[in-house]
Amino acid sequence: MRFNSERLNEIADSVGLEEVGVVSAEPLGYMLDRLERRGIEGRVTPFEEEDPAKRISPGHLLPGCRSIITITVPYSLPQKDEVDLNCRPRGKVARCAQGIDYHNIVEKKAEDLAMAVKKVSGAAFNYRVLSDRSPLLERELARKSGLGIIGENCTLIDKKYGSFVAIGTILLDEELEPSSPANEPCRRCGKCSEACPTGALIEPYIINPLRCISYLTQASGVFPREFRAALGSRIYGCDICQEVCPHNDQVPPAPYQEFAFPFFPAQPSLIPLLHLTRREYELTINLTSAGWRGKTTLQRNVILALGNSGNRDVVPHLARILENDPRPLVRLHTAWALGRLGGPKALFALQKSADKDPEPTVREEALFAFETK
Repeated sequence: MRFNSERLNEIADSVGLEEVGVVSAEPLGYMLDRLERRGIEGRVTPFEEEDPAKRISPGHLLPGCRSIITITVPYSLPQKDEVDLNCRPRGKVARCAQGIDYHNIVEKKAEDLAMAVKKVSGAAFNYRVLSDRSPLLERELARKSGLGIIGENCTLIDKKYGSFVAIGTILLDEELEPSSPANEPCRRCGKCSEACPTGALIEPYIINPLRCISYLTQASGVFPREFRAALGSRIYGCDICQEVCPHNDQVPPAPYQEFAFPFFPAQPSLIPLLHLTRREYELTINLTSAGWRGKTTLQRNVILALGNSGNRDVVPHLARILENDPRPLVRLHTAWALGRLGGPKALFALQKSADKDPEPTVREEALFAFETK
């Protein structure tokens, strides 16, 4: 079964996909040194596969894999300005997390494509659909299959829709005709590294994900103190390096209306998120790609964003959380936020917490916030 790219594009179009390519399933051996360097330099996150060999070898995921179909699904819709007449502090949510969970959409479209290829070819091949949940280097596979280029900020820049795209892969144990890689280079303007608030882009095409705001908003546990101020108002993800990228200028909006409804608004009011019930969470944010991280991590980020807001009107809300919330992790970050905001009411709450909180780490954070204010 050897479809050429034109025939495969026709099949993809029949299931509503615009961007599709094919790459051989040969291991990406040339990427091994880069992966090993990441490990040596301590730039591997807990979200990643620790064994570099599994990241470059499709055969680990589908025995006998011979070809990989790659797809990109743009999720970026026009960003609407939200006016807050009450001047309540608002947060920022990355575009990938505003609509319905892109994993579900990408996997559904990839499944539809695999079934269409099977029907047209009549071949009884085995396949496996993946999207962002496998150890494979999906961006490199997409680049190699001609869907786009890799930018200095390490994102895939789709040839039509820029970098606001999700990637899907279909592993097959049948051979398809490979596509040609894109030849257009990144513009190397350096705007992404200049704009990164934490210096995560340590050199072109090299990122330290442990400094990346997007990663930090998703990592559970204590948010590193050194990056809390740099978080600004971001409560999930970070689009800064993509927003300044000239490759994203004047790209068309996503054609898929599945992303159109914002279950997680681009600029949500922060105070209501502090009091979100489990049911409210399940009916909104849990339907997006941000849902997997859970309510506590989200509220941790919200509290830090409130601390960065400069709005002392939120101090009473935070003081009540510091005194009454049963979660030590939440109280710890609330202490920092109150110290960041300052003022007599914030300092009173911090002093009380430093003296009486039952959790030593919270008392330590409250004392630090009090003494450094």
